[in-house]
Amino acid sequence: HVHSRGHRKIAFLHGERTSVTEHRLTGFYRACEELGLQIPEEYILECRYHDPDACAAATRQLLDLPDRPSCILFPDDYSYIGGMNVLTEQGLRVPEDISCVGYDGIHLAHVLGLTTYSQDTAALGATAANRLISLIEHPKTTLTDRVVIQGRLVEGTSVQYVNGTTRNK
Repeated sequence: HVHSRGHRKIAFLHGERTSVTEHRLTGFYRACEELGLQIPEEYILECRYHDPDACAAATRQLLDLPDRPSCILFPDDYSYIGGMNVLTEQGLRVPEDISCVGYDGIHLAHVLGLTTYSQDTAALGATAANRLISLIEHPKTTLTDRVVIQGRLVEGTSVQYVNGTTRNK
């Protein structure tokens, strides 16, 4: 979505190193590779999940770069608040001056107009519960494996078209 709107300088803020983070990072790098994007290492920063203060500090670090990104992907919608506050403090507007995307799809993201990747939490919970019940009831015949539950992009107003890219292209 971000690439289709002309963004090539995309920063990725991620949470602490967990299996979830590793999968997100791998997905980000794969997508960049498929799109032919070279993302500078200084655009990839770690901050804690659900920590607006940590994301505020990371956002400041990105804005201090000589060639700052045109779009920041935040680790979760709640953490975006920290980044949004820094952008406001520095007189920047979302999306006119910098675009932003969140992750989770919480209600607050919709209120703020944040484009976000919404997780299907009902399917996540049901699948986890079913797997756990199976593991308890059939411990010798149940394997633990990775299950992917698809989410969906919820388009807000936080991603601007850049570099002459328009809706019709």
